[in-house]
Amino acid sequence: MKSFLLLCCLLLLTGVAGCSSHTGVGAFDSTDHASIATSLDDDDAYLEEAYATQLIPDPLEGWNRAMYVLNDGIITYVARPVNTAYTAVTPRSFRDGFNHFFTNLLFPVRFLNNLLQGKGYAAGQEFGKFVINTTAGLGGFIDYTGLNHPELAKLDSEDFGQTLGVWGVGEGLYLYWPFIGPSNARDTVGKIGDWAADPATWVPPWWAPWAIKGFRTVNELEGILDFYDDFTGSALEPYTAIRDAFTQYRRAKIAK
Repeated sequence: MKSFLLLCCLLLLTGVAGCSSHTGVGAFDSTDHASIATSLDDDDAYLEEAYATQLIPDPLEGWNRAMYVLNDGIITYVARPVNTAYTAVTPRSFRDGFNHFFTNLLFPVRFLNNLLQGKGYAAGQEFGKFVINTTAGLGGFIDYTGLNHPELAKLDSEDFGQTLGVWGVGEGLYLYWPFIGPSNARDTVGKIGDWAADPATWVPPWWAPWAIKGFRTVNELEGILDFYDDFTGSALEPYTAIRDAFTQYRRAKIAK
């Protein structure tokens, strides 16, 4: 019974990253929540001109709204207490170090998708960033490139959902998944590629990936919750705000 409960907790915590989104709103970008707001600000004019008149297909709105309520409850009653306890017993330097480590660990996802999108130069930059942070950054725990190589510090994060978009695959209908957050049909398929390219997926034994990803999510919760609160706190209709912002953000990422 204890093993079963532990597994349930790990599954829940691994999924709740999506409640922020793909970041839910970890659905936006599970590797760098702080960059999302900056990216949205930079793209505001472009988005208003290019996408303001485009409708977002949401034929499953009833389901999606129910899942939004479910995920909001998970954030309130699970993620927040876990984050409060975790930040109380871990110093900022510890959390930042592991955030850098896990971002570095997800290098294969970014590298492969740059190649698949024909962005050879960006792929080379990702490779250089990975080598530098892995060596000079002590396995990635120190963001050496962020401190010493600003040209490598703000590379665009690529994923398989974006790759499918670059290849011409339409986004399809909007979806709000339990434990994951906002998505669409294309990004849902892309998540399979992201999962396969994540090195943590293949660590034996069978329970290790859940433990690693669960810890990764717990370590990221502070940033996820801050972003979620900033984003939904002033919204008159949070569901619509998240749907519209997620869709605009993903479209802008693909258009770059």
